[in-house]
Amino acid sequence: MWRTILIVTVFGAPPEKVSDEFEPPMRLMAAGKVIDTEVGHAAPFIGDFDGDGVRDLLVGQFGEGQLWIYRNEGTDTQPKLAAGVKFKEGKSEGTIPSG
Repeated sequence: MWRTILIVTVFGAPPEKVSDEFEPPMRLMAAGKVIDTEVGHAAPFIGDFDGDGVRDLLVGQFGEGQLWIYRNEGTDTQPKLAAGVKFKEGKSEGTIPSG
């Protein structure tokens, strides 16, 4: 559950106010549903992937190496994540080494 806590801490505070203290755990929602990585462990990363000035969530799965992006339609301090879509690298689906 630590990965969820880390995401909530980073999303919920401006970068200069992120601390190493964890918030109580909570499940992240995207488009009204709990984010479920299905297979293996999640490898989350937060960054502005679409260039709109707010941080989005990228989640890699160790099971099959799939990458999913959840675009933030809210703000950095009040995120509202859209439904996940597979991350594209050109015309191909982006993946990470797995297995």
